[in-house]
Amino acid sequence: MKTKKVELDVDLIGGQTSLTKEEEKTISEYIKKSKSKKSKKSSHKTKTVKQLI
Repeated sequence: MKTKKVELDVDLIGGQTSLTKEEEKTISEYIKKSKSKKSKKSSHKTKTVKQLI
């Protein structure tokens, strides 16, 4: 089944001020963690495929 997407009529999300250094650092750390988790999962799958061959 398809899920219905709700389209919002929004120009900006959040405030109109720029991010603080602390917010930038927090977002950067989160992205690094999520990328490392993703790469660990993909490398694990690759190893299991190689072991089967």
